[in-house]
Amino acid sequence: MTAESDLIILRQAPEIHLKAPGTRRHFTRILQRNLRKALEDIPHRLATAQGRLLLRTAERERALEILPRVFGLSTFSPVVAEVEPELEAIVDGVRRHFTEVVRGRTYAVRCKRQGTKRVSATRIEREAGAALNGPGKVNLDAPDVTVRIDLQEDRAWLFSERRRGAGGLPLGVQGRTLVLLSGGFDSAVAAWYMMRRGTTADFVFCNLGGPTHEAMVAAIARRLAGDWAHGTRPRLYVVDFDAVVEDLRASVPGDMWQIVLKRLMYRAAEAVAARSGAEALVTGEALSQVSSQTLSNLQTIDAAATLPVLRPLIGFDKQEITDRARAIGTFELCERVPEFCALSEQPPLVESRTSRIERAEAALDPAVLQQAIDAVCERDPLAADDGPDGVAGEGEGEGIFVDRIPEGATVIDCQPPEAYRCWHWPGAENHPADTLLQAFADWPADREYVLYCQRGSNSAVIAERMQRAGFRARAFRGGLNRLKRQEASPLADPAQG
Repeated sequence: MTAESDLIILRQAPEIHLKAPGTRRHFTRILQRNLRKALEDIPHRLATAQGRLLLRTAERERALEILPRVFGLSTFSPVVAEVEPELEAIVDGVRRHFTEVVRGRTYAVRCKRQGTKRVSATRIEREAGAALNGPGKVNLDAPDVTVRIDLQEDRAWLFSERRRGAGGLPLGVQGRTLVLLSGGFDSAVAAWYMMRRGTTADFVFCNLGGPTHEAMVAAIARRLAGDWAHGTRPRLYVVDFDAVVEDLRASVPGDMWQIVLKRLMYRAAEAVAARSGAEALVTGEALSQVSSQTLSNLQTIDAAATLPVLRPLIGFDKQEITDRARAIGTFELCERVPEFCALSEQPPLVESRTSRIERAEAALDPAVLQQAIDAVCERDPLAADDGPDGVAGEGEGEGIFVDRIPEGATVIDCQPPEAYRCWHWPGAENHPADTLLQAFADWPADREYVLYCQRGSNSAVIAERMQRAGFRARAFRGGLNRLKRQEASPLADPAQG
């Protein structure tokens, strides 16, 4: 008798099986906990057998979408059918379920037997393979389809798929880390790699761009927590760095700003780590990617920390990082987040000495950083009503955006000059984003300003900063491509009534 199956065979990552028995049992328990949490909205049963996990659920398609995002799983296979563990039943089941699968393709049949010998695995492979010959063609070396028979004492499982899991170790077996989440591609990918090695991750965000910037980063934290942190509940700690940056600008030479800012962020993160119980800091730094990430500067920055600083991306190039960001689902969110690295127009130091940087830091007011640390805000990324929601153009901050250019507004193009020369809104003034944050303070405050940029994120953050400084400023929603689709002449903004 052949029965349709609700079974999925789950295989743990190979390195789990290399652990000592007690450690292996502990890791398996954590993995089972994480699986139950990931599947909590789906009725299911989970059991263990011969080092594998057996998942039964009537909602297999939903489960199959979730399983690739649970760390500690190497591969998993949805079972097509369960049959009696007898030769005739197995051959009939293979013929019935795989004839169309192998039609016009090459195939092989593999049988794995558990328990006492009832029938030869070699004979099963030979006779089941013969049942498919004709519609398909045998190829034992490199088949298009491998039909697998898992022979148990009381049944045989038939399947052909062997889907890849996330691998790594079960989340939660390696203590707690604190990830410095900036909103860029690198830090989100670094968080994913550390989670894949079993660490429970919390996030700390040193905010340089106000509530809109925070909302963008919170969306990234939400994606990491919701898609990948099954079994844990990450926290997002937000440290307002506005006053810290102002003190930095006023007190430290411009060529040192990048290095000193990183050191200040490390100190803030260590204070948060003491609160969260984290045993190490995690950053997305990759060697030589930017000026602050040379060996010399990393050594200088590390001197500000007492906790270990883990850099899982240190040997990655940018393409590898962005490819991984796409795979884990953070690319589009991170792509919208503006860069806040260009604090100074001076070329930054690419080599530094700790003693020189420490002398420059002595001019800073330590109370400013301490006040920022004391005011840290703790958020739950998965709580819909806890803090800013969404990204630019969604959720909070509707007062930041316009959908049309209002008549009489001063239009500010935040693109680099070369992009501005390629296309700009008629009459728009060009003020690149990296200089605008310092320039707008001298502008007339009695005008209405509308800003736009390539993707709509830089302009949103800067418009918000201008509003906080008392300016009537908003950002065009949606970025350059949407603006190009607008009519050629400015129209009144419907929001103006």
